[in-house]
Amino acid sequence: MSRRVPLVGFVLLAFATIAAFFLVQTLKTAPPLLWAPLNPIPAALDPVNGRVCISRSHKPLNYAQTKLTLALSHADNSVGVYIVSAANAGGGPIDTLSSGTPMLAAPGPAHPVQTQRDSRVFTWNGRLSNGQLAPAGTYYFRVVLAQQDRSINLSQAPVQVLTTPPHPRVLNVSLVGAASAAAGGSSTSTTGGAAATKRSATVVRFPGPALLTPPRGKVRITFTKAAYRRVWIDIYRTDVVGRPQLVLSLPVADLRRNWTVWNGKIDGQPAPAGTYLVGITAQNPACDQASWPARLPPRAATTPHAGVTIRYLAVTPPLTATASGARARVGIYSPLAPFKWRLRAPANRRVLAHGSGQAGQSHFHVRMPRRQSGIYTLTVQSGRQRAIVPLVAAQAGAKAARAPVLVVLPTLTWMGDTPVDDTGDGLPDTLAAGDATLLRRPLVDGLPLGSSADAALLAYLRSLHLRYQLTTDVALAQGRGPTLARRRGVLFADGEEFLPQSLVGTLERFVRAGGSVMTLGTGTFRGLVHISGFPADPRASAPTLPTADPFGVRRGPVTPTSGQLITTLADPLGILAGPVTFGGFNEYQPLQPPAGSTYSAAGISSGTLAVVGFRYGHGTVIEVGLPDFGASLAHNADSQILMANAWTVLSGQG
Repeated sequence: MSRRVPLVGFVLLAFATIAAFFLVQTLKTAPPLLWAPLNPIPAALDPVNGRVCISRSHKPLNYAQTKLTLALSHADNSVGVYIVSAANAGGGPIDTLSSGTPMLAAPGPAHPVQTQRDSRVFTWNGRLSNGQLAPAGTYYFRVVLAQQDRSINLSQAPVQVLTTPPHPRVLNVSLVGAASAAAGGSSTSTTGGAAATKRSATVVRFPGPALLTPPRGKVRITFTKAAYRRVWIDIYRTDVVGRPQLVLSLPVADLRRNWTVWNGKIDGQPAPAGTYLVGITAQNPACDQASWPARLPPRAATTPHAGVTIRYLAVTPPLTATASGARARVGIYSPLAPFKWRLRAPANRRVLAHGSGQAGQSHFHVRMPRRQSGIYTLTVQSGRQRAIVPLVAAQAGAKAARAPVLVVLPTLTWMGDTPVDDTGDGLPDTLAAGDATLLRRPLVDGLPLGSSADAALLAYLRSLHLRYQLTTDVALAQGRGPTLARRRGVLFADGEEFLPQSLVGTLERFVRAGGSVMTLGTGTFRGLVHISGFPADPRASAPTLPTADPFGVRRGPVTPTSGQLITTLADPLGILAGPVTFGGFNEYQPLQPPAGSTYSAAGISSGTLAVVGFRYGHGTVIEVGLPDFGASLAHNADSQILMANAWTVLSGQG
């Protein structure tokens, strides 16, 4: 009997093992309790900012809530659907979507659900059972089948609650591939005869924009890494009038990496030359969308490395006058093709000099005409690209050195106001915008505003055979070329909006000692700047805006004349030579001479003066607040009378 007990136990154990095996196999082949797929749609929601977006299946989807479609393989008369936190998956639910709901059995995956009886849709709005918002985080649907005595957390299909929008940002824009030699933010140099076949070496002065010349090269755009649903790179052109213009939205195809590339093309064509800012628009998994920069135009400090400059041809004229008959050194950026240049006098089609150069060359020389000073027009052509810049020639020789009047051209304003991105923030740096700027930079919009009026002024002075010497404000401030020594007067041509700080004291002493100064045009001397780094790396500081110019004159905003006449109001200094009416000017800048001064004046009324002249120490100051006054000399008799009388004062003949 004792021998049979182990045998019986062994037999029972064997039967139990076999039964368990068959039970397991039966469970393995039995239909599941819940038909797949059990995927909440969408898998992320924002109960605060959620909105309707187009899903990847091109259907509208409400991201303020998520829905679970549930189908059972076996009917159950008491189905519960709950929401649990992934941080406490074994704990109690935070919200109840269903409790004791009866459901029929569905046909199964081989037979698609045909009727609402086969399935039920359960919706969660991202809130707790008390109506408060669920904290940001991960959650599961929990399905409880009372009849089956089963509780199932759908942990394989989590739901993410997001309550804040994304914070995308462009971190850096850098050149990749065939990088272009920098111009504007860097300088180039060549070695011997290799310039024709070898690209120039690049010496970067300070971080500047990524310089792209399509179709050569690309830029790599790096942005903040996050779980994004969609990302677009926004390309804005910023060197335009008014707000920056969105010119391209570039979808990022591979969201597994936090960078993409741009080849400098828009709609398949090379982008126009200009300054561009790279922004970004991104959606998080809950379809919350945000863009960077948040405001347009942005503050420069918010986009330190998001700039791209598209450039095909750039020409950088010298800051100082070149002696007549000498060679002017001109900077050139022409990476794709050789170039040709032509030198002409203003309003004259006759070519005075011409030449050519190789692609990749860094500079070339232009022989200036002999025995004649003035502003000349240099036109450079490279393929279909063309650039036009002014070159200033100063008369050489002892006769010019003894000329009583020094005429000063505003190269500081010309170069400081050309819209070039020096720092790489995607925004043009200009003195008019209050920025510090490089001064050795390309002129990108053709001839500077006001240079035609200055050329007309010089042409008028030459037509009367008046004796003067020519220079620029930068040259005068840096002691290069003609000086104020032994001069009787100084004439600042139209456009001298920004004055080198170092000239303020020089001009004051010059006039107090008996010299005369005349200024033309609106906006004259409105800002003062410090020039540093001359001549190797000249820069202008951000301008300061004084309340009055160096001689105490205050200027108001440029104002329409509204049909009223500008006439002589007083002339104790004899500058206006009797009653004069200035016609042909639709605008003027009101001038207020220093208090207590005796002055000659022309204006609409005693409180709205457009022309003033007054004593300053032993000298005289004459200021004209009429736009493009130099250009008016060709046809306006009253302007000619004023200039003739003023020249008498400037030349020391009065």
